[in-house]
Amino acid sequence: MAEPDSSAEATVTSFIEAFGQAEYEKMAGLLAQDVESYVTSADGGVKRLDGRHAYMQNIEAFDYATVRPTADITQILTVKPGQVMVMVEIKAKRKGQELHNFAAFLMDVRGGQISKMRMVEALPAYSDEFWSA
Repeated sequence: MAEPDSSAEATVTSFIEAFGQAEYEKMAGLLAQDVESYVTSADGGVKRLDGRHAYMQNIEAFDYATVRPTADITQILTVKPGQVMVMVEIKAKRKGQELHNFAAFLMDVRGGQISKMRMVEALPAYSDEFWSA
């Protein structure tokens, strides 16, 4: 593994913290305009989202601002300069249901913004059911 890239790790940490606070403007500012994102689908596959606008539309379609899930980084690691892997523990309560899940992200950071993001979840169907209810 590479030496820690404190700048890239700080960008990723700020992004995850902004997600947990539903600070959409801050999240958007940490994404490159042309960010390439791969987010987990209910069946465990991935959905590609091209650009900041598409990613933020996807985020805002959920009830994060009302639910305010916790998103705690359990581990962060520089894979190579400008590329960070992060494990996030997510907990939420909504409509009488509780969510406890983990997601891993591999993010490329250039110039203080995330340029590419790949996501996998521990329990994608469970997460989809929770957010769709």
